[in-house]
Amino acid sequence: MRIRYFMPLALLLSLMLIACQQGEGTSQSKLAVVDMTRIMRDSEAGKAGVKHLEALQAEMQEQLNAIQGRLEKNANDADAQKELQTVYMMSQQRMQVEQQNVVNVLYDTMQRIVNAYRTEKGYALIISSEAAASFDPKADVTADIIAAMNKQKVDFKPVAPEGAGDAAAAPAAEASKPADKAAEKPAAPADKPAGKTDKK
Repeated sequence: MRIRYFMPLALLLSLMLIACQQGEGTSQSKLAVVDMTRIMRDSEAGKAGVKHLEALQAEMQEQLNAIQGRLEKNANDADAQKELQTVYMMSQQRMQVEQQNVVNVLYDTMQRIVNAYRTEKGYALIISSEAAASFDPKADVTADIIAAMNKQKVDFKPVAPEGAGDAAAAPAAEASKPADKAAEKPAAPADKPAGKTDKK
């Protein structure tokens, strides 16, 4: 009689094991990975971002070359030496701002597309391939994300104005104003730093 009791129990355990394995397979099918670096590099938006930065860099280099040309004609030109140093420093700072802006625009666009793709395809989780210790190549959906990115129109515009190099002269100009003129400018609120706005 005992054998009759154990047989159904063994059968039940076998069925539970099969069900768990099927459940694991279903869970794995809901996971995917994306290669963020490849998306940034190979998507049309990523290429446009690189071209935008290259164009800005070329403009800045042209300005520097013009000043260096003046120094080649007159190495003792103190004004040109000072201008070269100022323009170089301002160009470095501007490029950092522009590069960060391109990265932010690309990342925000990519994040929005990945979220929409995950919802549409029913994935529970999409992670960066760099964060995965190991994964099945079939789980890589990078090509799909790149294709979706290529359908997006992403425009890159300069963050800083072209005359940003002239900003260095602004503090000196402000300092030369009469005290009563400077007092006319409203002070920034004490509860938040100047130049920042609350994000909604």
